[in-house]
Amino acid sequence: MKRLRTFLVAGLLIWVPLGITIILIKILVDLMDQTLLLLPIAYRPETLLGFRIPGLGIVLTVTVLLVTGIFVANILGRKLVNFWERILNRIPLV
Repeated sequence: MKRLRTFLVAGLLIWVPLGITIILIKILVDLMDQTLLLLPIAYRPETLLGFRIPGLGIVLTVTVLLVTGIFVANILGRKLVNFWERILNRIPLV
């Protein structure tokens, strides 16, 4: 019985984070598809190109994630490093 419980917990540890990740990605892609509808009709990709581009929400999602990562890694990361160095400078003998 203990082995079955171990296998059950191991399976949950694999499937629960995977399921949550898939659900969050689907929510983000749907959100990005909906934000394209906020554009004026003249500037929507379907109007400009004359046909619908499937997966444009995925491209927009990846772009938003990359820009966020760049922002956090460069600007916020630099501020965190400066903050940590100021703390270390206040400690004697460091």
